[in-house]
Amino acid sequence: MNGFVSLHRKIIDWEWYTDADTFRVFIHLLMMANHAPGKVRAIQLKRGQHITSTVRLSETLNITFFRIRKALKRLKEGGEIIIENPSNRYSLVTIVKYEDYQISEVESIKQTSSKHHPNIIQTATNNKNNNNNKNNNNNNNYKNNIYIYRNSYFKNDKLVKGVAKSQNITDDQVKSEMEEFMVHLENNGNYHDDFSRFKHHFLSFLKKRQEKFLLSQAKLPKMKSNRMI
Repeated sequence: MNGFVSLHRKIIDWEWYTDADTFRVFIHLLMMANHAPGKVRAIQLKRGQHITSTVRLSETLNITFFRIRKALKRLKEGGEIIIENPSNRYSLVTIVKYEDYQISEVESIKQTSSKHHPNIIQTATNNKNNNNNKNNNNNNNYKNNIYIYRNSYFKNDKLVKGVAKSQNITDDQVKSEMEEFMVHLENNGNYHDDFSRFKHHFLSFLKKRQEKFLLSQAKLPKMKSNRMI
């Protein structure tokens, strides 16, 4: 993932700064939030929004499902985030005070440059706009590529069946995991301009998810009867 987030020092005064789980979840959401409007899964995202799920956060941050839920509840009740559920598989998270935690590149230059040097600020603004236009054009091209690759993947029955067999899952599960993979690519801005790399990345993504699922199943308490122990 490219780019950066400028975090304001005043966050150290935040009530959840010393709570490891809540702080970590919030910083992750802040880092993953869209810095500019975009579209994921046909949903138009605004600046400061991110699509994710409790399960995905648990897997990514290696924090238990219930601790993630507790952290999200704190952030929601504290007015830090808004959670909407356009699907039962993922949620739309909005960082309410997103702008409060940011300081733009131009603002940073304004603070460190003299008021007598407007040309420096104007140059920085122009450079930023030019870079943003180039990045947006490249991202749009790569976004189109990954959807073309997904469609090509689905059309290759032999490929889908081979992956399903290797991972001991059904063809439909492969296709379902592909949709999760697409969200993963969109959220991380990790696009591909080569079909072979796309296929390899998806297989690695699928294997990692399968390993985490098996590990989570192994950690579940085993029941010897129908009674609660």
